[in-house]
Amino acid sequence: MGSDRETSLDRPASSEAATPTPSTAPANCPECGKQLEGEPNYCPACGADLRGLSGDSDTLDGPLKEKLIDNRYRVLEKLGEGGMGAVYKVEHVRMGKLAALKLMRPDHALDKALKGRFLQEARVVARLSHPNTVQVFDSGELEDGSLFIAMEFVPGKDLAWQLKAHGPLGEGQAATIGVQLLSSLQEAHEAGIIHRDLKPANVMLVRRRKSGDDQVKLLDFGIAKLQEAEGRKSTTGDFIGTPAYMSPEQIRGESLDARSDLYSLGCLLFELVSGRQPFEGPTPISILTQHYEAPIPRVTEVKRDANISPAFQGVLDKAMAKRATDRWPDAEAMRVALEQLQKSLGSKPAEYTPMPVELSDKMLSREDFDQFERQLKLRRSLAPFIALLVLAVAGLAGVKLLRSAGTEVVSGRELEPNDQVQQATHIPLGAAVQGAIGASAGEGDRDLYVATVAAGPHRFTLSGVADLNLAVEVLQLEKQQKDDGTTNGEKLVRKLFLDDNGPGEPERVDGLQLSAGEVFFRVVERPFCTEPNRPSREKSLVPYTLVLEPLTTEALAEVEPNDTPSTAQSLPFTRAVLAWAGDRVDLEKLGPMRPDAPFSASDWFRVDGPADALVMVAVVPPERGVLLVVDGSALEAFQKRTLKTLPVVTVKGVPQWVEIKPMTDGQRRLRVLAGDELLPGSEFWLAAGMGGDNGLAAVVDLGRLLESRSRLETRRLLLDATRQRFAGSSDLTRLGEN
Repeated sequence: MGSDRETSLDRPASSEAATPTPSTAPANCPECGKQLEGEPNYCPACGADLRGLSGDSDTLDGPLKEKLIDNRYRVLEKLGEGGMGAVYKVEHVRMGKLAALKLMRPDHALDKALKGRFLQEARVVARLSHPNTVQVFDSGELEDGSLFIAMEFVPGKDLAWQLKAHGPLGEGQAATIGVQLLSSLQEAHEAGIIHRDLKPANVMLVRRRKSGDDQVKLLDFGIAKLQEAEGRKSTTGDFIGTPAYMSPEQIRGESLDARSDLYSLGCLLFELVSGRQPFEGPTPISILTQHYEAPIPRVTEVKRDANISPAFQGVLDKAMAKRATDRWPDAEAMRVALEQLQKSLGSKPAEYTPMPVELSDKMLSREDFDQFERQLKLRRSLAPFIALLVLAVAGLAGVKLLRSAGTEVVSGRELEPNDQVQQATHIPLGAAVQGAIGASAGEGDRDLYVATVAAGPHRFTLSGVADLNLAVEVLQLEKQQKDDGTTNGEKLVRKLFLDDNGPGEPERVDGLQLSAGEVFFRVVERPFCTEPNRPSREKSLVPYTLVLEPLTTEALAEVEPNDTPSTAQSLPFTRAVLAWAGDRVDLEKLGPMRPDAPFSASDWFRVDGPADALVMVAVVPPERGVLLVVDGSALEAFQKRTLKTLPVVTVKGVPQWVEIKPMTDGQRRLRVLAGDELLPGSEFWLAAGMGGDNGLAAVVDLGRLLESRSRLETRRLLLDATRQRFAGSSDLTRLGEN
């Protein structure tokens, strides 16, 4: 991270100036006055939260005012302290935007467990993008070992301040806040993230100056436990959380799921409408015991004048049930219940309120940060090549000079930066190459690779990335000719666009025909065609794998791209063609959504022959799976609505002949798609045939190839089907002999 940042700004005079010094704990509890010993997290008498409280914690300046953190964040004022460090309002000096910076106390930075937990906050929250969640966009370690996290600055007050300053809220206001918090939690829970410390102090309020509407933002996922996809691991038994809002299972140290956060939210909503926590006691242990044993209190028991409906109390009762199985199953179900309550109160469910217009231009956002980082990387990487870059803009000659300016390094791993042609990572053939990609509200990440290939067919595969949709653009250099036939340099031309599958799914293409020389692969993250209004995804770099390998075969092979009628591959009457199945794609549904970029899973073939001849194609399926074959003329009639249903030929197990009729332009074409149980990359064979001398030469060739692959039963079935279709043909004798 540090290698991509500007270094021209002066650093602090010493590492001591970059971190706050440990504070001295107050002698007495500020709530009950009890004399304290050491630095307890909670008052042993009243249970007050004392984490991070110190003699100077209520000052606005703190020890770092006007200091520069990591050469980019200038401290403006201290916003508060917590158990692990302080939070500051800072200015990104290169962009002039405001952010919040959490800085770990240096004594905690020496603790490896706490240090790991602090860094985990950045990794966890960076995976969340909901507008009701405070965004994290930078983190790192300073020279003295101190750690920091830069996040969205939220101008406003937290709910704890709201309760102290203005007292309890009405159930309608509380429900509105609850709906927004549940929307934030839903995204986190779906990502396997549990907050574990929901409380009013972790909920910020942002108020629009003109309308007065409130937006809430949930912060401090720093002690969240990321539940790994391969299994749920139990906690270590540490009490991580705040006693007043901890679920019974959290108190017992059990493995937690989303329902623990719903319990904490129930406690928070109870406090919003009653003005006090659901369970109070002289010590933290007494509060924890009540969560575990005491019955759920009613709001009217602690605030007799509370105007709370039975429906709202019912939501609290279900959320705060002692057993997790008795609560709402997930955040979505509880949110729906609160929205129904809002409707019964005659209020419309609140949508997320945008940042006030008068403040939005001053706040540092993930989009701002990512754009700045990309520009910074680009400036640094291009600085040594400015002269060559001018040539590259003028034409391909410049690109070639740029690529020859240094030693070519072939790597099995992505080398950043690689988002420009001259920065492309050189990759070997046939080896798995590791890359990483992110997503942002802006144009997103993109990675560029280059390989040197021989002419011929190739296979390209790309692994899927959870919750992201990866697409691939394949480009090669092609000579540009003038009208007089002379060449006018070369330029990169798109050979293929590959995005057959949606988010989380891998991509694959077989038979990609490449010319000898360099081929470029641009990997990008973008919405799939079924996601026209997809919310922006904010993701840190997520790993993926790509492989490019040449295909060797003695047969005439399919040539990709052949995914449209105009790019259909010719099937000769003299040779059989080996082809590969793509992924199963519902083209009738998805095709109209993306007319500008055809799906590679569709294989089109063309057969030339006399206009009055009976032209057919023998289709030999893989040993397992189904092929779906459509005559081009039938598809054309179906698209023009002269046919009500699309006649599809299902080919499974045995070879089958399909008659091909001319389309309106006189051409004969057929389309082949993957059907049930057919794995991507499965081999199938095609052979064009017609009556007359030498009209079955391709079938003879196919019989020879099937025999060489020990598919003798398939060859026999092909011969039987051919005799039925072309009885009397002189080529039948040759087919039987071969």
